[in-house]
Amino acid sequence: MKMLGNFFKKLGGALAPFQNLVLISLAVWGMHILLRVLLLFRNNPYGFPFVSKPDWFIFHAVCIDFMWIVNALVVFLILGVFAAKLAGRLGSKYGAVTQKTVPVLYGIFHSAILLLTLLDNETQRFLGGHLSFGLVDTYKDTSSIIVFYDYVANDLSVPYLQFVVLALMLPAAYGLYRLLRKWHRTTDGFYVKKSVIAMVIFYIASYSYVYLIWTGNSRMEKLRPVVALIYKDLFEAKNASGITEKDLDAYRVSYQNLWQRIEGDSSWQFSDAKEGNGLPLYRIPTAELLNSEKLKAQREMKPNFILVLMESQRGLNTGYMNPQIQPSPTPFMDSLAANSHVWMRMHTSGVPTTGGVLSTHIGIPHHSSLAQSTDLAHVTLPSFVSTLTDSGYTTHYMSAADPAWDNLGVWMAKWYTAQHYNRDREDDSTFMDHAIEFVRDTLSKEGKPFFATLMTRSNHYPFNFAAGMTDEQKTMPLQERINVTMNYADRQLARFIRAVQNEEWYQNTYVIVMADHGFPLGENGVSTMNGGGYSNISWIPFLIHGKNLDAVRDTTTAAQIDIAPTVLELAGFAVPNIFMGHNLLRGNSPTQADTTTAISADTANSEPEPVAGLSLGAYAGYAATGLDGFRFIAKYPAQDETHLFAESDTRQEHELTGKLQNEESRTKEKYLGATLDTLIKISDYSLEKGL
Repeated sequence: MKMLGNFFKKLGGALAPFQNLVLISLAVWGMHILLRVLLLFRNNPYGFPFVSKPDWFIFHAVCIDFMWIVNALVVFLILGVFAAKLAGRLGSKYGAVTQKTVPVLYGIFHSAILLLTLLDNETQRFLGGHLSFGLVDTYKDTSSIIVFYDYVANDLSVPYLQFVVLALMLPAAYGLYRLLRKWHRTTDGFYVKKSVIAMVIFYIASYSYVYLIWTGNSRMEKLRPVVALIYKDLFEAKNASGITEKDLDAYRVSYQNLWQRIEGDSSWQFSDAKEGNGLPLYRIPTAELLNSEKLKAQREMKPNFILVLMESQRGLNTGYMNPQIQPSPTPFMDSLAANSHVWMRMHTSGVPTTGGVLSTHIGIPHHSSLAQSTDLAHVTLPSFVSTLTDSGYTTHYMSAADPAWDNLGVWMAKWYTAQHYNRDREDDSTFMDHAIEFVRDTLSKEGKPFFATLMTRSNHYPFNFAAGMTDEQKTMPLQERINVTMNYADRQLARFIRAVQNEEWYQNTYVIVMADHGFPLGENGVSTMNGGGYSNISWIPFLIHGKNLDAVRDTTTAAQIDIAPTVLELAGFAVPNIFMGHNLLRGNSPTQADTTTAISADTANSEPEPVAGLSLGAYAGYAATGLDGFRFIAKYPAQDETHLFAESDTRQEHELTGKLQNEESRTKEKYLGATLDTLIKISDYSLEKGL
């Protein structure tokens, strides 16, 4: 203890000349706390809470700001000490100047960061995403200044508060700094020593709280400070915007040829029209498709849609996809599947929930490196739901989980008529009670066709959220516990369907049930979300139940990017779009009674029969595609780790990497790697550019 005391005494003495840096840091921290409160506890400009649970954010925000401010303080202290030593050699006059100059530079640095932080906060409130170079490039036109003023004037929180904060923020910070100077003691560096000890202790506590005790990637993305944003944009941003025109043209041709080959007809044509913003994905329907009797009949039906997104619903634990599991964790879904069109080889196109949900809506895989829900919130990306909304449907997004948590609420506000979330309805039971009442008693009686999305929550890691779980069930291994929570979610799904299935409008309703993604629980040696694109995370249930759909088990290779075009054509709409997926009901899908049998050792070295369809997804450092009977997984973008399976090996128990015998098969493996790279670069580019 004596040694530690001597250390802090010497440290305090050494830093005493720069004690103003400590005071500036504390004053600035106080202002950042105020800015965080004004962000988290206010509504956005449209009158809705910026976050639904500000108490889940504010303490993390305080700790995060403290840590980066201390990091900046250490950098300036080190620079100050070196500058002082150098200046001391030149003379005492220069040393005195250095002691005054460093705090001034530190104050200027923090003044700039405070101004940028206010701008970032308002950008989040207005656009849902952080301030970035990409956003500045998007809104660099001077007309944006006028739009910004209009938005401030019509802010449904407190109009013009931004200008008040802008005017008073720096004077208030300076006033707080002067107050701290008045209170501090300078004798023998006592105050500095005491402050340093307290700051070290709080820094350790903050780090432990944020990164060890109560973590959360989505929360960390939303609370990312401006200094981290600038650093990321300058040194860490990995995007596809650097594609040359020559490369883009080559990718364009490869992608469009592949898309047409998978589609199997010429009902769509790719276009370089200005409306498509030059995107390789932009395609328009032919006159033949627009005038088809099939589309006309679907439009005249004005069918309703209910999309149920089941949280973390693994294909590996879904009964009808794995008949060897007894008893089945999903008996109701199994019974529904027996009377529905079921896709047995459906894969998620992104993880975690933001990846799966956004991919489902916009028909493009999740970005391979960016936090799409936050980093690309300013990009215009229409979804199939926005098309339905614009076509006269009333559309509602209902979620048991907080959509503001991972910034999904910002995206849903772009596409849906309304959102529904209440922190008192986070259990799937109370959530389904609300969904039943709203859909049956309100939505179905508005006189318009409707599209309702229901996002469940109970089957979420660590799989102990299901109401009524016993202590014994909560202590089961994860591999067993997930069956308990999946069964609970399945029962709540059953309650919803049974409550509405006898309603007259239900006979003109398509029910779509699927998962947002799976979850790795040790299969293939992976037990974390960013550990690969194996079937434990990507293979998900997907079925459509409704009018004129036969009970079919479909072996078409498919992915969430196919949902958007499929739903729109079920609704009878064919509109210009940038969906990478295909209409899964286009009529050329092969079927099979049972696709869950793994390939045998005798056939492991042979090339599987080609299977229709294409799957594509990006999974936190990995990417995968399913094409021509294979499932190819690669660490992306380097592809220094690859895995190859037969598509029929849905449980991925027989890896084929390096085991294909003939030259043609080995060439196919290289082709899949090149195709995956082309598709991901095309999708990343399109996500960043938007329409």
